[in-house]
Amino acid sequence: SISNCNKLICDLTRFCKNPEGTNLIVKFEDTLLGEPLEAEFDLVVLATALVPKVDTAVIQSLLKISRSTDGFFLEAHPKLRPVETHTPGIYLCGAAQGPKDIPDTVAQASAAVTQASIPLLAGKIKVEPLTAYVVENYCGGCGVCKAVCPYNAISMVEFKKGKWKAEVNEALCQGCGLCGAACPAKTIIIRGYADPQLLVQLDALLTLETDTAIPRNTLSSTK
Repeated sequence: SISNCNKLICDLTRFCKNPEGTNLIVKFEDTLLGEPLEAEFDLVVLATALVPKVDTAVIQSLLKISRSTDGFFLEAHPKLRPVETHTPGIYLCGAAQGPKDIPDTVAQASAAVTQASIPLLAGKIKVEPLTAYVVENYCGGCGVCKAVCPYNAISMVEFKKGKWKAEVNEALCQGCGLCGAACPAKTIIIRGYADPQLLVQLDALLTLETDTAIPRNTLSSTK
């Protein structure tokens, strides 16, 4: 018979066998209390693992959003943007992002609704003006830029039979610059950050004369 059965909602950290007996010592974080705990049990039964639905890859392709290595949809930032995706206007909540209990799901759904209501109430949205563009005449169609883009803003289009080139969706592009850095032919440029523009800025910085300027190659230290 089973007696004194405890059901815990927690994040398991680690467990090991008690060297002085047969019980298990379990270290975990109580998600309700928000603090680490340690307890000893004679039997531990883990909840059934949760896996993403089989159609998440289809949804990812349609909405142009990222997925984690586990297959769940990935947020833009786990702390600063926990319900937003890299695609503007697409928000996450519940088990679509990963295993969650009911309180976390409800709280995340409320946050997603709040974020979605901001552009709806304003009647307009802000878009990134400094997007990438492709110098089509020099693009070799290798697809490296498409592979590194975290926003799925780049696609390969066939402009001639057997000839491909990259094309940037400016509505999805966030101007991060990864594609430009990865392009082996240097045919993707971020608006406002072309080489001539950067060189002019560097020249202006190096020729700037101020009374408080610190000479280059000057090191100071205190002991």
